[in-house]
Amino acid sequence: MKKNILITGVMGHVGFSLAFKLAEDNNIIGIYNKTIDKKKFNLLKKRKVKLIKNNLSNIIKIKKIIVQNKIDNCVYCAAISHEIYAKKKPFEAIKSNASNVLNFLELLKLNKKITFIYVSTGSVFQDIKNERKKINENIVPTPKNIYAGTKRLGEILVENYVNYYKIKACVLRISWVYGPQILNDKINVQRGPIPYILSSLFIKKNNSILFDSGGDFKASFTYIDDVILAISFLLNSKKYRNIYYHLGTGVNNSNFDIAKIINKLFSTKKIKFGKNKEPWSNESVTRGPLIGNNLKNEFGYKIRYNIKSGIKEYIKKIIKNA
Repeated sequence: MKKNILITGVMGHVGFSLAFKLAEDNNIIGIYNKTIDKKKFNLLKKRKVKLIKNNLSNIIKIKKIIVQNKIDNCVYCAAISHEIYAKKKPFEAIKSNASNVLNFLELLKLNKKITFIYVSTGSVFQDIKNERKKINENIVPTPKNIYAGTKRLGEILVENYVNYYKIKACVLRISWVYGPQILNDKINVQRGPIPYILSSLFIKKNNSILFDSGGDFKASFTYIDDVILAISFLLNSKKYRNIYYHLGTGVNNSNFDIAKIINKLFSTKKIKFGKNKEPWSNESVTRGPLIGNNLKNEFGYKIRYNIKSGIKEYIKKIIKNA
């Protein structure tokens, strides 16, 4: 039986990818705000996704959308998604990452049959000095910037509404997601190095990329298909045993690792990084990798893509669609 699933932030990477995939077997209602990516818009339309422009700040309008479309599940992917943007627009960050979440939670008090998934971030952990320490769901978050703070506030709201009002909701923390449809012509620190590198090598067809720095930067990179599958497990669950779920490979990989993988896969391509972590770490704290114990214990879910297999799959899709 098809579900009526509301996804916010469908012009973003996770929101779009999730809507595009779930539309194969469900009725998807996608909400976007100001930004319209024409390619994404048309692809979603072809999948018969119902697209609605809304900034999520009006609870009456949100209620109308939920009631009229008989929503069964909500996945909150809307966000001011990096400190680069959050520090420039702190009020917008608070709205998108927290206060607009509250609108949904208030409405779920009135209809507890609706499932709510808040997509959050590993950036709420900013005080893990040991980069090898795996961050499971029991570790207490330590946000120290506007982005991490507003995402943590959104998490706390979800946690309290689950505890106080017994709504069916959870938080999924993800980390440095890469994969289709993200490709960058220029370095975009928010997206990490992979989309820029693959765009340069396989779209622009350059044979080499030389970076003066950045090789020491490490992150828990997560392939988009793993994110979609994890959310699918959560959507199909009748009851959550936990509030917080982590999605991660449990391993940090450096830009040196990425270069080595691609250089080995394609002998005609050459990537070289210099030392240190800039510019990737200027607005991001290098932390230990996320590891999803709750997803594994509750659903038997295991990450399918490590950094090598994820990059390989990503390149295969780029070449196929080129």
